[in-house]
Amino acid sequence: MSTGPGSNPYAANRHADVLNEEPTDETAKLRLVEEIKNRAKGAFAQKDMPSAELLYGKAISVLATLPGKQEATLFSNRAMVRLNLNKVEESLEDSKKCLELDPKFVKAWHRKAQALIRLNEWDDAIAAAEEGLKIEPENKAFVELKEKAQKDKEKDAEDKAKLKRDAQDVRVELHNASTARAPPQKKEKKEGEDGDDVDTSMRGYKVRADGKKTSYFHTDISEEAKKLIEQQGFGKPQKLETAPAEVVEVKGGGSQWNQAGTYEEKNMSKWVDERMKEALKGITFEVPAAGGGTITTSQVTKTSGDASISVSRGKRRYLLDLSVDVEFEGTVGDCIGKGTLKYTEVSTADDEPEVTMEIAEATPQIREVFNAFVKPAGQGLQPLVMKELKKVVEEYKTK
Repeated sequence: MSTGPGSNPYAANRHADVLNEEPTDETAKLRLVEEIKNRAKGAFAQKDMPSAELLYGKAISVLATLPGKQEATLFSNRAMVRLNLNKVEESLEDSKKCLELDPKFVKAWHRKAQALIRLNEWDDAIAAAEEGLKIEPENKAFVELKEKAQKDKEKDAEDKAKLKRDAQDVRVELHNASTARAPPQKKEKKEGEDGDDVDTSMRGYKVRADGKKTSYFHTDISEEAKKLIEQQGFGKPQKLETAPAEVVEVKGGGSQWNQAGTYEEKNMSKWVDERMKEALKGITFEVPAAGGGTITTSQVTKTSGDASISVSRGKRRYLLDLSVDVEFEGTVGDCIGKGTLKYTEVSTADDEPEVTMEIAEATPQIREVFNAFVKPAGQGLQPLVMKELKKVVEEYKTK
């Protein structure tokens, strides 16, 4: 069998082990899909979009061999990855496939609307956003998408109208140029004529008292007038007294230099990083087990992504798309363990972030405790961390 580079398209990828795996029984396939999904989330958190696309594609193809096992989430996640890779048409197809499997999958409606806006299909984008609002009426992200689609649609109409007007202006200029009369011919000076002897009185010139020619509108100032001007102080530099600038409240909360409220953007990444580290540290869950125990968040090791506030025409918009890693430690009796909760897609939208748990070190006993009280979203440590995380997001939206 050939082992050259052309025989294995995944040879250079660090996930080649799972990408090349071809299990035959259902149990092995499902186990492989779970591993691939965890790696895909990690690749996305690290902004490794090409690997994330390959991994989600592999999971989709493996589940395609198992009747009734297709997962709408995989198509939605790959649609998001492909938007990041600017593969807009492929992202749209993934969103549609996700909605075929689950018409109530709200994130797919959001990604479908995003893709349609990029493809300049504004009416379809508005329709997709409205479908999402039917499922989640309070989701502001869909309202913003509708506004953007409508605004882009109107701007496109204005641009086309301007191009049409410009084309008409060019046609008029070309017509005028083709029918214009020939420019007047400059009269040649006859031999022997001296330019200084030519009468220029009708050309806006006159002769001063000293015999020099000057503009007809030039006024000679007498010595007496010059002394008078000097006595009055005219012509000397004067200090200007300026009134203190009036502080004006800027509509939408923009800065003073942007009082027109056109467009302004402020990077909030540092503020979000500091608040996450402060709010998500020291959260403790008491383990209801024999002998007792605790699980406590020790630190936020990473906050990455986009966090910025823009002001446009007096309206504030909050951009937030974060990945946050929170380390935790657990103690039950004499057993000690450590792990990390990895949050992705942390945003100002109402939908919950994606969360995965990774265990760094733990005895079998404490691993069971982590699986029971850290991994589930509905009990244990996760709800406590999520509550504090949402507080930070809500505080961010007041900035």
